[in-house]
Amino acid sequence: MQLWGHGVRARQVRGPLAFGEDPSLVTVEGRRYQCQRCEVVIIVEPRSVLRYRHFSGSAVAMALAVFGVESASAAQARRRVSPWRTIGHAACRGWVTLHRWIAVAREGRLLPAVRHRAAGDDRRVAARVARAVASRAPPPWDASVAARAFAGAALPA
Repeated sequence: MQLWGHGVRARQVRGPLAFGEDPSLVTVEGRRYQCQRCEVVIIVEPRSVLRYRHFSGSAVAMALAVFGVESASAAQARRRVSPWRTIGHAACRGWVTLHRWIAVAREGRLLPAVRHRAAGDDRRVAARVARAVASRAPPPWDASVAARAFAGAALPA
């Protein structure tokens, strides 16, 4: 393998930096490398950055736990993980992004640590994925499922 440095790529990541903190918007830089044999470019980013997602893996797992396990509304889950406080008219009733995550989680493609397919309604799928991620978290075991899911999503797959 012959990888050479090929610059950096900055991208925004949304969500709280630690459980219980207010959501924020941070910019992370991923280091780009190019294979000198096949010319493919790869990007190395922190573990918390999910491919094709604007939110961190921990924020996604926490939102699924809040919606699925704590039975909060989609709008309440959004307030806990999204840094945007100004929302459009359609967002007053729910959060489309959460339901998109659940649709992808149903196929086993949302979080690297959870590859099994989940069936059922949106709350049931969200709860199942959140509990699977929470089961990977380190102690304390008496923490809420949302706190354990946040910590479990930050671990390597």
